[in-house]
Amino acid sequence: MKIPFSDVPGTSRLFLEYLENFDRLGEFFAVDYRSRAALLAHSDLVAQRDYPRAEMAKILYKQNLRWGAGEATERQIAALEKSGSAAVVTGQQVGIFGGPLFTLYKALTCLKLAESLSARLGREVTPIFWLTADDDDVAEVNQLTVMNRENELEPFSCVFDSEARRPVAHIHLTGNIDQCHHALAAAIPDTEFKADLLHALQEAYHPGATLPDAFARWLMNVLGHYGLVMMNPADPEIKRLAAPLFEQEIQIQSPSTTAALQAIDRLAAQDYSPQVALRPDRLNLFYVRTQRHTLEQRLGAFFSTDGAFQFSHGDLLRQVQRHPENFSPNVMLRPVMQDFLLPTVAYVAGPAEIAYFAQLRGVYEAFSVPMPAIFPRHSMTLLEKKIARVLEKYHLQIADFWTTQGGAAEELISRIVKREAADSLFTPVAAARDELSQRLAELKTRATALDATLGGFIEKEQGKIFHQLEVIEKKLLQAAKRQDETLTQQIAKAAHALYPNRHLQERELSFVSFLCKYGRELVQKLYGQIDLTNFQHQVVEL
Repeated sequence: MKIPFSDVPGTSRLFLEYLENFDRLGEFFAVDYRSRAALLAHSDLVAQRDYPRAEMAKILYKQNLRWGAGEATERQIAALEKSGSAAVVTGQQVGIFGGPLFTLYKALTCLKLAESLSARLGREVTPIFWLTADDDDVAEVNQLTVMNRENELEPFSCVFDSEARRPVAHIHLTGNIDQCHHALAAAIPDTEFKADLLHALQEAYHPGATLPDAFARWLMNVLGHYGLVMMNPADPEIKRLAAPLFEQEIQIQSPSTTAALQAIDRLAAQDYSPQVALRPDRLNLFYVRTQRHTLEQRLGAFFSTDGAFQFSHGDLLRQVQRHPENFSPNVMLRPVMQDFLLPTVAYVAGPAEIAYFAQLRGVYEAFSVPMPAIFPRHSMTLLEKKIARVLEKYHLQIADFWTTQGGAAEELISRIVKREAADSLFTPVAAARDELSQRLAELKTRATALDATLGGFIEKEQGKIFHQLEVIEKKLLQAAKRQDETLTQQIAKAAHALYPNRHLQERELSFVSFLCKYGRELVQKLYGQIDLTNFQHQVVEL
């Protein structure tokens, strides 16, 4: 079952245009992701360009072997090292226990697109997952939600050795992670697959491990046999390779900001809101010394916005040249760093990422780096049989949970109760309201003919009468709900599964509980469900 994104909550106008009318946004993107000819031309371009292939291959071998890579991943790294090869890249924050479902969907889309392009373009294409290890939003990565044994949403978070603005690359798991594992095991129902998967999760997320290492080891365990290559860009050796990019950002006083601001103006002229707000005096480069420090230009010098550091133009350039590991790109410069280092033919992006990539074409051009095709990641809702039976029983669609205004379950329960009990319970209330409306209208006409001031009085009293009818209806509804506890429980369960915390399932629920329930074969099933030519939201029945 496919659902157009025009019916999916939270879909931005820009993303919808990108899917349905790419030509209108063509000036903001360098490659038409739908066109085989455009992809072939871009793959030829990156094949001829000089990249640090040997150096990157050496680093990636070392990183991926540390995370448990097998022969499939090693073969993909060897392919990347060859002249003329290309890459499909995706990336994500290193969420605890692998993050939400869409992280898995991103990786699977990347794998499938790399396989497809390799066959279509006639050259080896390596799938690479870029770990967003320089990010410092610890609160965002430290969130996990699962459906527990009681069909309730259960949130998890763990204790890290974290400080404010400290990049996640430098954050280690503490002994508290064992408590998280025990709580997760208690929450997830027992199955034949659970012990094996939670053991692998514990081996990845253990006290002392950094968040990127734990995330990479876990995702490698789940997807390594497909040949996925993981990459931690916070590695000092990678930062040294990216140093010329950092130098240019400082030397020319942030060409990235200048270009992105010009794109923002053009987007605004077409009534698109920018995804990333920028200030013209700031670099898109952080200075990292235990914490990340934003750098801004003032009076011919550079200052960290917290007042901790000050550099002359020459001093900052020397810092980059001597210690590039002390710098990291922000969201505007990170993609350019990625494609400065890798022969990227396509990047697999979510809706919000596509919106900020619309600001980046000029940034790529300013650094003379080819901008890849930006390919939409696959979007899915998993529909379990027990939930499908609830939908069938009460004649509901998934979209019914998306379109409610209040609490999704509560509103649907009220709607169903009214529908099921209409003839015997709620029809008299509706009839009374209609009859009173008619009679009071007649009364108002006659009364105002006698005395015009009576019209307002009658309207006021009519409001009181109708309010009492609403009170009666609510009381009847509450009583009907109490009489049908099964309905209430089933709709609540369906709401938790399909629209948890009023968010799309893929953005809220962890994939760990689904793997524990359906086993590793679920990954193969989802991989097989991905259609690279269809850009609608897909419902996958389990």
